[in-house]
Amino acid sequence: MTPLAHLHEILEKTRVEAGLKGMSVAVMHRGELIFADGFGQRNDTDPFTAETLMPIASLTKAFTSAAISELVGEGKMDWDTTPVSTYLPEFAFGDPVLTSQLTLVDLLSHRTGMPNIDMAWFKNTAPRREVFKTLRNLSPPQKLKPYYKYSNSMYAVAGEASANVAGTTWENLVQTKLLDPLGLKNTGFAPSGMVKRSDNYAMPYDAKTLKDAQEGRFEKGYLDDILNIDAAAGDIFSNVLDLVKWGHVVMSGGMLDGKQVLKKESLKECFTPHSIMLNKMGRGKDFAIAASYGLAWELDTYKGNNFYFHTGSLLGFRGSLALYPDADIVVAFLTNTHKSALRTYIPFYIVDQLLRLPRTEDWLSTVTVRQTQVEYDEFEADRTGARLPARVKGTSLSHPNLEDYAGEYSDPVMGIVTVSLFKDIDPKEKGFLGLEYATYKGKMDHYHYDTFRFTFKDFGVDAAALARFSTGPDGRVNVLSIVDGPEDDDVLNFKRRTADAAASVVKKD
Repeated sequence: MTPLAHLHEILEKTRVEAGLKGMSVAVMHRGELIFADGFGQRNDTDPFTAETLMPIASLTKAFTSAAISELVGEGKMDWDTTPVSTYLPEFAFGDPVLTSQLTLVDLLSHRTGMPNIDMAWFKNTAPRREVFKTLRNLSPPQKLKPYYKYSNSMYAVAGEASANVAGTTWENLVQTKLLDPLGLKNTGFAPSGMVKRSDNYAMPYDAKTLKDAQEGRFEKGYLDDILNIDAAAGDIFSNVLDLVKWGHVVMSGGMLDGKQVLKKESLKECFTPHSIMLNKMGRGKDFAIAASYGLAWELDTYKGNNFYFHTGSLLGFRGSLALYPDADIVVAFLTNTHKSALRTYIPFYIVDQLLRLPRTEDWLSTVTVRQTQVEYDEFEADRTGARLPARVKGTSLSHPNLEDYAGEYSDPVMGIVTVSLFKDIDPKEKGFLGLEYATYKGKMDHYHYDTFRFTFKDFGVDAAALARFSTGPDGRVNVLSIVDGPEDDDVLNFKRRTADAAASVVKKD
């Protein structure tokens, strides 16, 4: 009996236990596709197959680093000597010394210390290079330490820098350097491109609880081109068939069907450790003492086998790609469900089976289900505001007139927050405040002192946050801070922009 003889039945059982609407899995061993199948549904009626297309989110990053690798191999860029600003003059931080030090390796290995600004670029349709100019208003606090701090925005910058050097767009660079030479015909860019490519594409789904998901009670999301600015960090779509082929090529040093299709020497840098992943230390005897990060790949070991890995997460979509170069195994996984721990653990199960390794964990029924419940618990904590500072009862506003808080507040990088006062025509009615930021709108409820609570809500997003107002020496409200957690990075500060607060008063019938 072959090691994967009953894999379909086992994975279908796991899909139900893990609460997934649909999913696909492909396995390549020694260059041969030995398993490829779909499970569940890609939409409300149709089956999810191995051919089903889906956004792969951050699995895009490996395509960006490999496309840059081709330019490095051609002598048009270098990994760790020339500042990125040389390739893209629009890119600079507020600290000119830091700007002069930042190389492609720094950006692609997540070691710039860049704070998370994803919210400002989400669904942003402005020209990419104009948006990148706003980074001059930032000075990341972490000065090129060898520690990993994830940043989508730095991949966006690196992708645009490579496009500028090549005299084209990032999309065309990836198409001509990677997709065409490798024959990845099921891979392309943006959800709008995906629905044009094939009718066999997945819709995104989410559920309120794991029990709801296990019993098939899902909310269907939407498809939208939301990553214009961050395209190089997450805007590719594909299927598991193309992904295992892609993974095998890069794992094999750029070889395809006995031919060298990618530049081997420059590609090695993608699988060279560059930053330490402090969040992946002390995980047990099956893994390395600490994982590291190359250029778009987590680098680890599993039971003595080198292991390269990355995940992808977008609203309603999750995926992973795992490479085991010592054993010549590639595992690709995609699901159209918002919460999924299976993407992390399915490669371990498959490698255990193929290599007949001793079983140390029940990766599917036990670990996957347990960790999926953890994901649901974390989302519930965000929804209920469990991570927010505790409320101080019995406090009141420093400005009894809500109109004093209304107005526009701005940050040169993060954009504009509008606070409006909604009140009835009756002048005696106090009304309430509402907040609008990016694509989010919501009512603000007094929490304590000059702080209000509101909710960021969209498909796949339901997170409580606080809006904290500060008063200047003149007694006027002049700063709005959005707080969505206990850490320093969880605070965004916006300065008052409008001179007349009354301009943001909305009369409601």
